[in-house]
Amino acid sequence: MSETLSLVLESIRTLDDMVLAFQSEDKCSQLVESMVWPKGRICPACGYKHSISLADQDSGRGRLRPGLYQCSNSHCRFQFTVTTRTPLHATKLPLQIWLKAMWLILQSDKGLSSVRLAEALGVSQPTAWRMGHAIRLLTAQEHLLDGTVETDHFYLGGNPPKKRNVPPPGRGRKGKKKTAKTPILSMVQRPQSTEVGSPAGHARASVVADLSAVEASRVFGQELDLQANLMSDDWTAFAALGHNFSDHQTVNHSKDEYVRGAVHINSSEGFSSRVRRTVSGVFHHISTAHADLYMHEIGFRWSQRVVKGQAVRQSRNGKKKLRTIWSRVPPALQIAKLLRNAVGRQMRRTQQGGISVRSEIAVFG
Repeated sequence: MSETLSLVLESIRTLDDMVLAFQSEDKCSQLVESMVWPKGRICPACGYKHSISLADQDSGRGRLRPGLYQCSNSHCRFQFTVTTRTPLHATKLPLQIWLKAMWLILQSDKGLSSVRLAEALGVSQPTAWRMGHAIRLLTAQEHLLDGTVETDHFYLGGNPPKKRNVPPPGRGRKGKKKTAKTPILSMVQRPQSTEVGSPAGHARASVVADLSAVEASRVFGQELDLQANLMSDDWTAFAALGHNFSDHQTVNHSKDEYVRGAVHINSSEGFSSRVRRTVSGVFHHISTAHADLYMHEIGFRWSQRVVKGQAVRQSRNGKKKLRTIWSRVPPALQIAKLLRNAVGRQMRRTQQGGISVRSEIAVFG
């Protein structure tokens, strides 16, 4: 990120600062181009680093729109804008609205529902819903988690509604009680340092079909580095997969063991609690089909903190412990992190009014 761009984004602290910074469409276009192409324009089709602007050229039907470029590669000649092959592609909304939406969502501690986002931006609720998912797609992180990683599982959702003429599922020999809750696997990377200015670890969560070792292996293969130090509880699926990593430590929750020195999964349980509170308090309900997008947003927000310092805190039973104090990264600087990997992530609107994710892999970053 250039020094000038960093200074502009760091100056956006309050709501008034945001409105003032994003009031001009030309200025917003320049900001987005600086964030998407921090080292200069790159063709999204072939990755060529030289292109020409077509804004001042006569096409026979008048001047072409500002922000339109053409790749200088003789074998490509692809015409593109800053939003081409990103979740913002083919949008009819001005970039002012997009930047304001990103700032409002990232400024909130637990996100913003589509209803409240629509009221703030002056757009319809379906439009705000699709904008929210486009921004969530930008928050997806692609690198594998390494270092010390805590993992845990939890359920999201409520029990199925009771039906008048349908008896409840049996117990014991009649079979286990059924549930409509969605199982989710969470993974949290511990911060590598507690020095002032050090970033927090990353967090991920993924919807799984069940809590079997097969599903856990699928998720771990996509999210975790095999050189990671895995920490978990005594769930059988974790015990079966622990040998695949450089080290595996467990705490036995069934015997009321929750902390053994540095061995615990408190961070993962805290992140799981954050997911549940976010869904129940902000969105109230999320569909299983789009649950991973919501997890991307919550995990990205978890990682946007830096160490501010340390302080002694006293617990309820009188014990004094040294606690790490965290400070949140300003929302405007978070926007730059979102747009840095925007190229290659595409989303389209379906005929039914929903969304379809075309790609989750950023290219030419």
